[in-house]
Amino acid sequence: MSNLTKYLVKYAEAEIHSLQQFPTSLSYSHVIVIPAYKENSHFVEYFLQTALAQQNVLLIVVINQPESDKNSAMQRQLADDICGKGEVSWQVNNLSLIEPYQHDSAILIVDRYNIPINDKLGVGHARKIGTDIACQLICQQILKTAWIHSTDADAQLPNDYFSSLVSMLEQQTSKNNTVAACYNFVHQSDEKLVDEANAVYEQSLRYYVGGLSYANSSYDYFTIGSVIAFNAEAYASVRGFPKRSAGEDFYLLNKLAKLGQVVWLRNCTVRLEARTSDRVPFGTGPAVAQIMQLLMEGKSYHYYHPQLFILLKSVIKHFNCLFEHKEQMNLWYQKVGNEVQTALFAIGFDGFVTKQQLSNQKQFNKQLKVWFDAFKTLKFLHYLRDNYHANIPLDEAIKIADFDIEK
Repeated sequence: MSNLTKYLVKYAEAEIHSLQQFPTSLSYSHVIVIPAYKENSHFVEYFLQTALAQQNVLLIVVINQPESDKNSAMQRQLADDICGKGEVSWQVNNLSLIEPYQHDSAILIVDRYNIPINDKLGVGHARKIGTDIACQLICQQILKTAWIHSTDADAQLPNDYFSSLVSMLEQQTSKNNTVAACYNFVHQSDEKLVDEANAVYEQSLRYYVGGLSYANSSYDYFTIGSVIAFNAEAYASVRGFPKRSAGEDFYLLNKLAKLGQVVWLRNCTVRLEARTSDRVPFGTGPAVAQIMQLLMEGKSYHYYHPQLFILLKSVIKHFNCLFEHKEQMNLWYQKVGNEVQTALFAIGFDGFVTKQQLSNQKQFNKQLKVWFDAFKTLKFLHYLRDNYHANIPLDEAIKIADFDIEK
């Protein structure tokens, strides 16, 4: 039994059971999953106008709302508008398949507004529902692809969205175990202040990933749910999107990166509508709102000091000789310095080393990469920020950093 089959049996969402009745005469070359809450139908209309709509795509739209929101008018209107784009060719329980007029693609609506989502599970649950449906359709060979694309209603996808990934995978050797991909991105808005705030936020994202790359971190990728794609088998191996109200993209990629490579499709750019949002407790929307407030007050947006990435680079470099010093950690700590030592101690590093006393060098280094993951890296940087090197204005940080930001 494959990882995908095991996952679907044990961990998938209930919607997959309705798919046993899905028409076997249908098949699709690509799949995109989009959660939609408080959205209008503009993103569907845009998709249908692009060349992508002629590339035999199944667009899975999970129209959802939290239990605390008792007004489903916007969600119901979105479902009605999508249904108006074509014929309803199949309908079971809370799933409806729409075949748009004069297109080679289809839209599968998942109704999770009449069946609302627990507030604490949020967008992560919505993404998981849509992605689990895609996994089931891959198993049923309705979807003729092993890759699932995740995006949002605010994203405009380029015409080479699928072909860029296919080309990259074809160029990979058998030694390259690619499990996920991140597309390049740019935020845009017709509102001057929103556009300026998003430009600052985007700079901070690129600065952070640039710092991780400079430090030779294995987790140097963008964690934006609207610009990622992943292999279905790998997705199943890590038990899918975590059901949480924000950060689900970060935690999924963090798990996937422990299985293989997360590659960056630098030359394929997704355009994201720059906007503020109250849909999630943290992430792009709230961050942009905060930056807008700072801009209106004439203040600078502060972010990580470049020294944090210098210290991260140092500790990752010294990890190479950690195994030979695991019986004499004091000698190893002398190499990395007091700041790094206290930061590592604060995130439980000593406990990790103690548990690995019986491991050989290969096992030790593998477990170290898994342990010092994207989340531990973030905690490490935050300890250094809070205790040694406070945030400074982002433009100053970029100016004095020893690395370039990813573009």
